[in-house]
Amino acid sequence: VLTSCNQESDFENPSESRQGQLVLTLDSKTDFILDTRAVQEASYANVDNYTVIVTDKDGNEKLNCKGSEVASKMPLTLTIGSFSVKAFYGTESAASRDAFYVYGEANGTIKAEQKEGVSVTCTPTCGRISVDFDASMATYFADYNVAFSGTEALAGSSIAWLKDDTEPWYVKLNKDGENVSFVITVV
Repeated sequence: VLTSCNQESDFENPSESRQGQLVLTLDSKTDFILDTRAVQEASYANVDNYTVIVTDKDGNEKLNCKGSEVASKMPLTLTIGSFSVKAFYGTESAASRDAFYVYGEANGTIKAEQKEGVSVTCTPTCGRISVDFDASMATYFADYNVAFSGTEALAGSSIAWLKDDTEPWYVKLNKDGENVSFVITVV
């Protein structure tokens, strides 16, 4: 019995290059309503502020730069195989009034002598909580507040929105969403 096999692939054909190119674009989806005194949300919408990291199939870092530098480094030559792109900005915490975290990730495969276009969209890892008390509340109550709890990141603790608060809370949420509990207290 005689058999013959002929298989052409990016990995086994020595006459082909073992490199391809990555072309990356960034986008931010920070659709909160307004800037606050504590957080300038517009800075989170500007992808120039982000850190971008590209790793190859072996986990080796091939690019680590600010979003403002990405265009000048494209196309990025990578060896054939899988790659990962991560982009992020801000500070992640269970709850904060002065910062939040925006993150995006994409994976793909580089093929020999081809350009692979990838778009990474970064979104907040938090929800924005604010309360708008009606001015007439002060007529009927000496004090009032709302305590929020129930998220995994808060781990049994709570955050409070006091009657005179004006700055929102940015509360870390699971990727699949979470229910936020609240208790309104009036005196």
